[in-house]
Amino acid sequence: MARPIPAAAETLIGYQARVEWMGREILTLADLWPREVRAAIVGLNPAPPSVAAGHYYQGRLGLPQMRRLAAVGVFDLADDARTYEVQALNAGVGLTDLVKRPTVGEKDLAPAEIEYGRAILLEKLAVHRPPVVICVFRHVVRALLGAEGAPGIQPNSTPWGGSVFRMPGPFSPKEAVAPVMAELREVLSHP
Repeated sequence: MARPIPAAAETLIGYQARVEWMGREILTLADLWPREVRAAIVGLNPAPPSVAAGHYYQGRLGLPQMRRLAAVGVFDLADDARTYEVQALNAGVGLTDLVKRPTVGEKDLAPAEIEYGRAILLEKLAVHRPPVVICVFRHVVRALLGAEGAPGIQPNSTPWGGSVFRMPGPFSPKEAVAPVMAELREVLSHP
Protein backbone atom coordinates (compact mmCIF):
# COMPACT_ATOMS: atom_id res chain seq x y z
CA MET A 1 0.00 0.00 0.00
CA ALA A 2 1.15 3.55 -0.67
CA ARG A 3 2.05 4.82 2.79
CA PRO A 4 3.16 8.39 3.55
CA ILE A 5 6.81 8.73 4.45
CA PRO A 6 7.78 11.65 6.72
CA ALA A 7 9.92 14.16 4.87
CA ALA A 8 13.29 14.61 6.53
CA ALA A 9 14.51 18.13 5.84
CA GLU A 10 12.63 18.53 2.57
CA THR A 11 9.95 21.16 2.26
CA LEU A 12 6.92 19.86 0.43
CA ILE A 13 4.64 22.28 -1.39
CA GLY A 14 0.89 22.19 -1.92
CA TYR A 15 -0.35 18.60 -1.71
CA GLN A 16 2.97 16.90 -2.39
CA ALA A 17 3.69 13.77 -0.38
CA ARG A 18 6.45 11.21 -0.16
CA VAL A 19 5.01 7.68 -0.20
CA GLU A 20 6.22 4.13 -0.57
CA TRP A 21 5.16 2.75 -3.95
CA MET A 22 6.07 -0.78 -4.99
CA GLY A 23 9.03 -0.82 -2.62
CA ARG A 24 10.39 2.61 -3.56
CA GLU A 25 9.96 6.03 -2.05
CA ILE A 26 8.45 8.49 -4.52
CA LEU A 27 7.33 12.11 -4.55
CA THR A 28 3.67 12.28 -5.58
CA LEU A 29 0.40 13.94 -4.58
CA ALA A 30 -1.35 13.04 -1.34
CA ASP A 31 -4.81 11.52 -1.43
CA LEU A 32 -7.38 14.11 -0.41
CA TRP A 33 -10.58 12.97 1.33
CA PRO A 34 -13.30 15.16 2.81
CA ARG A 35 -15.00 14.17 6.06
CA GLU A 36 -18.24 13.33 4.24
CA VAL A 37 -17.66 12.02 0.73
CA ARG A 38 -20.14 12.94 -2.00
CA ALA A 39 -17.88 11.86 -4.88
CA ALA A 40 -14.31 10.86 -5.65
CA ILE A 41 -12.30 12.05 -8.64
CA VAL A 42 -9.86 9.32 -9.65
CA GLY A 43 -7.12 9.83 -12.22
CA LEU A 44 -4.73 7.38 -13.83
CA ASN A 45 -1.65 8.87 -12.15
CA PRO A 46 -0.24 12.31 -11.42
CA ALA A 47 1.56 14.13 -14.21
CA PRO A 48 5.04 15.49 -13.39
CA PRO A 49 3.87 19.15 -13.75
CA SER A 50 1.13 18.46 -11.18
CA VAL A 51 3.56 16.97 -8.68
CA ALA A 52 6.03 19.82 -9.26
CA ALA A 53 3.26 22.35 -8.56
CA GLY A 54 1.87 20.37 -5.62
CA HIS A 55 -1.65 20.43 -7.11
CA TYR A 56 -3.78 17.88 -8.93
CA TYR A 57 -4.46 18.15 -12.71
CA GLN A 58 -2.06 20.87 -13.77
CA GLY A 59 -1.27 19.39 -17.19
CA ARG A 60 -2.76 20.19 -20.58
CA LEU A 61 -5.13 17.21 -20.37
CA GLY A 62 -6.13 17.29 -16.71
CA LEU A 63 -6.93 20.96 -16.17
CA PRO A 64 -9.62 21.09 -18.92
CA GLN A 65 -11.18 17.96 -17.37
CA MET A 66 -11.40 19.74 -14.00
CA ARG A 67 -13.00 22.75 -15.67
CA ARG A 68 -15.64 20.40 -17.11
CA LEU A 69 -16.35 19.04 -13.63
CA ALA A 70 -16.67 22.54 -12.20
CA ALA A 71 -19.00 23.54 -15.03
CA VAL A 72 -21.51 20.84 -14.01
CA GLY A 73 -21.33 21.71 -10.31
CA VAL A 74 -19.02 19.03 -8.91
CA PHE A 75 -17.13 21.87 -7.17
CA ASP A 76 -16.60 25.60 -7.63
CA LEU A 77 -13.48 26.92 -9.27
CA ALA A 78 -11.22 29.06 -7.12
CA ASP A 79 -10.07 32.50 -8.20
CA ASP A 80 -6.96 30.67 -9.35
CA ALA A 81 -8.52 27.86 -11.38
CA ARG A 82 -5.34 25.81 -11.00
CA THR A 83 -5.77 25.35 -7.24
CA TYR A 84 -9.27 24.01 -6.70
CA GLU A 85 -8.59 21.24 -4.17
CA VAL A 86 -10.02 23.19 -1.21
CA GLN A 87 -13.23 23.84 -3.17
CA ALA A 88 -13.44 20.15 -4.08
CA LEU A 89 -12.98 19.08 -0.45
CA ASN A 90 -15.55 21.64 0.72
CA ALA A 91 -17.98 20.16 -1.83
CA GLY A 92 -17.42 16.65 -0.44
CA VAL A 93 -15.20 15.53 -3.31
CA GLY A 94 -12.04 13.47 -2.78
CA LEU A 95 -9.06 13.20 -5.12
CA THR A 96 -6.81 10.21 -5.69
CA ASP A 97 -5.15 8.21 -8.47
CA LEU A 98 -5.03 4.61 -9.63
CA VAL A 99 -1.21 4.73 -9.72
CA LYS A 100 0.65 7.09 -7.39
CA ARG A 101 3.91 7.18 -9.38
CA PRO A 102 4.08 10.27 -11.62
CA THR A 103 4.66 9.68 -15.33
CA VAL A 104 4.22 11.60 -18.54
CA GLY A 105 1.58 9.19 -19.81
CA GLU A 106 -0.03 5.78 -19.81
CA LYS A 107 2.73 4.29 -21.97
CA ASP A 108 5.07 4.62 -18.96
CA LEU A 109 2.94 2.35 -16.75
CA ALA A 110 3.38 -1.43 -16.76
CA PRO A 111 0.33 -3.69 -16.33
CA ALA A 112 1.79 -4.93 -13.02
CA GLU A 113 1.87 -1.37 -11.70
CA ILE A 114 -1.74 -0.77 -12.71
CA GLU A 115 -2.78 -4.01 -10.99
CA TYR A 116 -0.83 -3.05 -7.86
CA GLY A 117 -2.56 0.34 -7.85
CA ARG A 118 -5.95 -1.26 -8.49
CA ALA A 119 -5.77 -3.25 -5.25
CA ILE A 120 -4.84 -0.14 -3.25
CA LEU A 121 -7.48 2.01 -4.94
CA LEU A 122 -10.21 -0.53 -4.23
CA GLU A 123 -9.21 -0.52 -0.54
CA LYS A 124 -9.33 3.29 -0.38
CA LEU A 125 -12.67 3.50 -2.12
CA ALA A 126 -14.14 0.77 0.10
CA VAL A 127 -13.17 2.80 3.17
CA HIS A 128 -14.62 6.10 1.88
CA ARG A 129 -17.54 4.58 -0.11
CA PRO A 130 -18.14 7.49 -2.48
CA PRO A 131 -21.65 7.44 -3.96
CA VAL A 132 -20.09 8.50 -7.30
CA VAL A 133 -16.61 7.60 -8.58
CA ILE A 134 -15.62 10.04 -11.32
CA CYS A 135 -12.98 8.47 -13.56
CA VAL A 136 -11.09 11.22 -15.34
CA PHE A 137 -9.65 8.79 -17.88
CA ARG A 138 -10.79 5.40 -19.23
CA HIS A 139 -8.06 3.36 -17.52
CA VAL A 140 -9.61 3.80 -14.10
CA VAL A 141 -12.97 2.45 -15.28
CA ARG A 142 -11.23 -0.62 -16.69
CA ALA A 143 -9.36 -1.14 -13.41
CA LEU A 144 -12.54 -0.81 -11.33
CA LEU A 145 -15.04 -2.67 -13.51
CA GLY A 146 -12.97 -4.83 -15.88
CA ALA A 147 -13.99 -2.89 -19.01
CA GLU A 148 -13.70 0.78 -19.86
CA GLY A 149 -17.20 1.35 -21.22
CA ALA A 150 -18.37 4.45 -23.08
CA PRO A 151 -18.23 7.88 -21.44
CA GLY A 152 -21.02 8.45 -18.93
CA ILE A 153 -22.51 6.44 -16.07
CA GLN A 154 -21.42 2.81 -16.35
CA PRO A 155 -23.98 -0.03 -16.21
CA ASN A 156 -22.11 -1.73 -13.35
CA SER A 157 -21.62 -0.12 -9.95
CA THR A 158 -19.08 -0.45 -7.15
CA PRO A 159 -19.41 -3.22 -4.53
CA TRP A 160 -21.03 -0.68 -2.14
CA GLY A 161 -23.51 0.47 -4.82
CA GLY A 162 -21.76 3.63 -5.96
CA SER A 163 -22.08 4.86 -9.53
CA VAL A 164 -19.02 4.90 -11.76
CA PHE A 165 -18.80 7.79 -14.22
CA ARG A 166 -16.32 7.88 -17.11
CA MET A 167 -15.53 11.37 -18.32
CA PRO A 168 -15.38 12.11 -22.04
CA GLY A 169 -11.84 12.25 -23.39
CA PRO A 170 -10.04 15.58 -23.26
CA PHE A 171 -10.25 15.96 -27.05
CA SER A 172 -13.88 14.90 -27.43
CA PRO A 173 -16.00 17.36 -29.45
CA LYS A 174 -18.14 19.75 -27.41
CA GLU A 175 -21.37 18.35 -28.83
CA ALA A 176 -20.42 14.89 -27.53
CA VAL A 177 -19.27 16.21 -24.14
CA ALA A 178 -22.37 18.20 -23.15
CA PRO A 179 -24.87 15.31 -22.83
CA VAL A 180 -22.37 13.11 -20.96
CA MET A 181 -21.53 15.84 -18.46
CA ALA A 182 -25.26 16.60 -18.06
CA GLU A 183 -25.66 12.96 -17.00
CA LEU A 184 -23.12 13.51 -14.21
CA ARG A 185 -24.90 16.68 -13.09
CA GLU A 186 -28.15 14.71 -12.86
CA VAL A 187 -26.60 11.89 -10.81
CA LEU A 188 -24.97 14.33 -8.39
CA SER A 189 -28.22 16.26 -7.92
CA HIS A 190 -29.92 13.17 -6.41
CA PRO A 191 -27.93 12.21 -3.30
